[in-house]
Amino acid sequence: MKLLDAYDIPWKGLSNGCHDFDFEIDDRFFGEFGDSGIQGGRMKAEVRMEKSAAMLLLHVTIEGEVTVECDRCLGDLRLPVNYTGDLTVKFSDETEDYDGEVMWLNPAEEKVPLAQYIYESIVLSLPYRKVHGTGPDGEPLCDKEMLARFRIISQAEFDALETEQHSLADTDEGGKLQQLMQELEKGEDKE
Repeated sequence: MKLLDAYDIPWKGLSNGCHDFDFEIDDRFFGEFGDSGIQGGRMKAEVRMEKSAAMLLLHVTIEGEVTVECDRCLGDLRLPVNYTGDLTVKFSDETEDYDGEVMWLNPAEEKVPLAQYIYESIVLSLPYRKVHGTGPDGEPLCDKEMLARFRIISQAEFDALETEQHSLADTDEGGKLQQLMQELEKGEDKE
């Protein structure tokens, strides 16, 4: 049995009405999805499924935390996950693409595969910008050594670098580059 098969709901033999399912999500789950930016996590997904003759309505709640890389210092950052959403499962011989809200299954299918839906729900519940918070003094709680490596240069340092680049362009090497670029432009004009 593949790991992600554990996140399937066997609906075929169930009676109409409500049914509850619980799923544990851990580092191995995220490992099945390749490089998603999520390094690991621990959470629980609770699914309440309402089965009718025509469709399945799933109410999904996911709570826990994930470990991601901080966008500022690249250190480990734990973020809470609190997701609540609904998924409608419809049946048809001609299945359509899954759009995040409606999943189409062939009536012969015996299970509803939820792993992809759970994964996407977790990823989409994360903030766009993932950074450590700030302390009481307003300083970032990021790894100070890494922040020092990524130090933003001052305007004076930027101006000095820009002046140095302009002076290099004025040297003979800069002139050779300019001449080469002109020759390339002439060659393009001929074509």
